[in-house]
Amino acid sequence: MAKEKVAAKPASQYTIPLIKEGQKVKGTVLKKINNGVLVNCADDAFTGIILSKEVKELERSGYDLTPGKEIEVEIVNPNIRHEDGHYIVSITKLLQFDVWKAILKKFEADEVITVIPTEANLGGLLVDMHGIKGFVPLSQLAPIHYPRVEDGDQEAIFEKLLDLIGQELRVRIINIDEEEKRIILSEREALKEERENVLKQLEVGKIFDGVVSGVSSYGLFVTIGGTVEGLVHISEITYGHVNDIDKLGKIGDKISVKVIGLENGKISLSSKKLKDDPWTELPKHHKVGDVIEGEVIRYVPYGVFIRVFNDINGLIHLSELSQKTTQNPNEVVKLGQIVKAKIILLDPKNRKIGLSMKWVNEELNASATTEKKEVKKAAAPKSKGLEDVVKKLSEETAE
Repeated sequence: MAKEKVAAKPASQYTIPLIKEGQKVKGTVLKKINNGVLVNCADDAFTGIILSKEVKELERSGYDLTPGKEIEVEIVNPNIRHEDGHYIVSITKLLQFDVWKAILKKFEADEVITVIPTEANLGGLLVDMHGIKGFVPLSQLAPIHYPRVEDGDQEAIFEKLLDLIGQELRVRIINIDEEEKRIILSEREALKEERENVLKQLEVGKIFDGVVSGVSSYGLFVTIGGTVEGLVHISEITYGHVNDIDKLGKIGDKISVKVIGLENGKISLSSKKLKDDPWTELPKHHKVGDVIEGEVIRYVPYGVFIRVFNDINGLIHLSELSQKTTQNPNEVVKLGQIVKAKIILLDPKNRKIGLSMKWVNEELNASATTEKKEVKKAAAPKSKGLEDVVKKLSEETAE
């Protein structure tokens, strides 16, 4: 009896694809692991792995890598295997052609796209879109992201740029190098419609809500509508003396501002003009001869300033600190100390207030009623010499 012949399996089932660099094969996504995504390649011929770095880039761009998804991959280098023995495969190289076509299309349509910086240098931010390089120059960053460093410290600029790595940026393509497959991107251009809209609304006297986008020794930079930036000069932040501007605002703080100037493209803003002027309120609450309490906030060569009323600081001249002569205010009071002082000069028009501690101390030390009355009379600022001392220092005492 003749033996029954067994049908041979199709040769294709035994065919092992050529494993070489650049070889394209069909595959099916198996599962995601810590090191990447496993792919069943060429009908179970071998298992490939897409490395985690590429997986993250693909997922950020919305590429579907769910199990069962049929994909096409390219063998990267068959001589270098993953630690699990899998061949390393890549989708990115195959995507570059399609990505480039999409980039050209978006450039022609002037569309806004979202990118995520992967690196930084002193010139700006680098973007990798499936192997196609993009660059966002410093000058093209939005105001809120611009690394404003007053002294031009390159290390400080670089640190600020590093903070933007991994953040989503909305940009427009402003230039393309087709030969090198490189593109120049602009965050500012992505905001041009919003910027034009805000600029149309800007008028002197109008009030806007903004965000602090920069801090310098001469004021706060504030961005309105996320696009238009103006300066609140240090003299327009508060009515009082600004000893430490960092205490008055930091990047990201919300702030309301009033437009006080529009000239040659420069926008001048004020936050203090949204508050009542404390110099108009002070005379309603205090008068010459009143004893007030205040915190010692700074030393000057001719005395100390204490916080008197809201933003107003008053001067205690060296000659009015103590009955004893002193040239060093630190010998009498300390920064942060709460002291009592008598108002001996009140001049709201010229924004000056003179104080005296020695009269208060003398009154406190007096034991007899008659002595207190005499001291009270003596405390009245009838001495023209005392007023002259304060007025002579008007430039220094004006707050």
